[in-house]
Amino acid sequence: MIVVLGLGGSNHDFSSCIVKDGIILSMIEDERITRNKYGIGLGIELGKGYSRKYCLNEANVTLEEVDLIVANDIISKLMYSRMKKEVVLINHHLSHIASAFYPSEFQEAAILVVDSVGSKIEGKRGDQYESISFANGKGNKIEILDKQYGYNLSGTDYVENSLGIFYSIITQIIGFNEHEEGKTMGLAPYGTDTYYQMLKKHIRFIGDGKIEMTSDDINELLGYRDFINSHLDEDKKNSVRADFAYACQCILEEAMLYLVRHLYKLTKCDNLCITGGVGLNSVANYKIYKQGPFKNIFIQPAAGDNGTGIGSALYGYYGILNNKRII
Repeated sequence: MIVVLGLGGSNHDFSSCIVKDGIILSMIEDERITRNKYGIGLGIELGKGYSRKYCLNEANVTLEEVDLIVANDIISKLMYSRMKKEVVLINHHLSHIASAFYPSEFQEAAILVVDSVGSKIEGKRGDQYESISFANGKGNKIEILDKQYGYNLSGTDYVENSLGIFYSIITQIIGFNEHEEGKTMGLAPYGTDTYYQMLKKHIRFIGDGKIEMTSDDINELLGYRDFINSHLDEDKKNSVRADFAYACQCILEEAMLYLVRHLYKLTKCDNLCITGGVGLNSVANYKIYKQGPFKNIFIQPAAGDNGTGIGSALYGYYGILNNKRII
């Protein structure tokens, strides 16, 4: 018997997952137990391990019986600091990749991760953060093919070259809260293309699957909040908000198609797995299904950071312990 505990999340969407002999026995998000949406603001409460204890109990195993504990490297340390066992930290996007590929029925697949902010590396101007990853999975092996990074905008949580950040900024300047990108997607069909060209100039496709959104672009996007709020008539303001949502959604769909077409060129594989927070955009996913080059698509339902608990556990079992994959 081999038991792996995976811990998921970043600074939100905390979760745990138990894999026993390659089978997911239990998985839950902390918010389902604490009733604190996204797990935001839990602070030291995270150290109590709500989801971990739940999963161990549901799987009928003790922490002492766990052979390996894996978490992604941007998760809050409070998730594991009180445990008296070693925790192996893996790349954030790798945990996303594993969460999509291993549960799929594909022996081989191309894998796309698109989110807001992932793991960091040291760049010439300071830390850079991953925002897009292209990968290939075969059997129990995962190969990272390429990544895109962006620098952090000083004094903010915003990162360059990130489609997730782009969508998040538009979500917030049109009046929704952080993590309410689903509302932007829902509002988009009520808008028009009035501001499409104005927003499109901030997301540039520069070839080889790369996008460009600089710090200057981010500052300009944030500045549009004043433009929206300058409309004193509430009906007009709501119309402008819908138009911004429409333009944002169109740009995201174009960007996702651009990315999957590049990934297909890299892999020449007919199977695609999609994950990362942007993978929750079901409208963009449908465009990929209808207009993209892949024949078969699997989208991890827990594509956000909550799913990294699943990915961490499965990568521990397959990627680290090198067990034969169960499909």
